[in-house]
Amino acid sequence: MNGNTFELHADLKFSVSRQDIDDIVSAALDYISYWCREAEVVGGKYLGEYASDQISRGGSLMLYDAETDEKWELTLEKLLTGIKMYVENGGSSCVWDEAIDTSTIDGLAADCIVQYGLFGELVFG
Repeated sequence: MNGNTFELHADLKFSVSRQDIDDIVSAALDYISYWCREAEVVGGKYLGEYASDQISRGGSLMLYDAETDEKWELTLEKLLTGIKMYVENGGSSCVWDEAIDTSTIDGLAADCIVQYGLFGELVFG
């Protein structure tokens, strides 16, 4: 308790659909060019129509750093971890009626989700 406020902690249970994942990855790929110079489909075979469709279908994307030779592989497991961390770290407003609402996830939020998934924290921006 701090003055007239009370601190509460709540666990949220919510679902994420394939389309939600595609939407988040698409928004992230449009936004992350300030730290990622290229996103490459691992294995070279598209599992959907777009690169952003890879993750929800069990594929992965290799993300290449904009300034160094570093690269990171984004997988479904990592993205789901990133979504969970984003919600836990203040993004809970994107959860509505036990589902994620991607209409509230813009490029910046999607960038945060990817960074949480890859690094466990926000590294860029």
